[in-house]
Amino acid sequence: MMRYCIVCRNDEESKKIANRIQPKIKHQIDEDNPELVIAVGGDGTIIKAFHTYPNAVLFGIHSGHLGFYANYNVDNLECLIEDINTGSYQIEFLDLLTCKITDEENKEIVANALNEITIVTPPRTLILDVNIDQQFFERFRGTGMCISTPYGSTAYNKSLHGCVIDPTLRCIQLTEIAGINSNAYRTLSSPLVLSQKKNILLKAISPQEVFITVDHLSYTVENFKSLSIYNDNQTLRMAYHSQENFLDRIRRTFLISQK
Repeated sequence: MMRYCIVCRNDEESKKIANRIQPKIKHQIDEDNPELVIAVGGDGTIIKAFHTYPNAVLFGIHSGHLGFYANYNVDNLECLIEDINTGSYQIEFLDLLTCKITDEENKEIVANALNEITIVTPPRTLILDVNIDQQFFERFRGTGMCISTPYGSTAYNKSLHGCVIDPTLRCIQLTEIAGINSNAYRTLSSPLVLSQKKNILLKAISPQEVFITVDHLSYTVENFKSLSIYNDNQTLRMAYHSQENFLDRIRRTFLISQK
């Protein structure tokens, strides 16, 4: 018998689904240290479940409009229950991004992102030196930057007109947020797709207050010094019964009207 728990979005449909499946699961409920986690809701619920239980195998059920991450829905709940009870599910390993935030006192915050990491200073211009594998690349001026995983390329990155990337390509994407370009200042002004093996270092020109997000988590950092982003071989284990084709996932999420 394995340990499991359910993370549920706070709406009636999600609660109804959770109440429907819980009595049929033959494992032991454990909200402190589960081996399996069932996330009922949308992509936000799945991301919340990942950050709460990063070492568990995650089952995603979309209870409303179809989102991107979930491999189960209300039409195949019996399949989900059977997969969990018999262990007949398969696992996809989703690459995570690791970031290290450092301030002028060398205090550090380390966190992993499933979708993206962003750094912004909305009240004023953010100035950062962008270094890739310890080589200076550019001096950025603008509102901020978004660094995303291939799966995260369809989230905030897509709203910034970044590339949508097939997740079988193991890479990192760096996308500007309202970069400034003029006769005086120059940036690439285009999404930059890099090998997953690359290390990105964003360094402040002078100490300033910044706002950093790691998926849905947020950090206000006074006297910000640097943000390092790299792959540390960390993964999320996402369960599925039959894996959906990437292009089908893109089409149902962005191109086909859900009525």
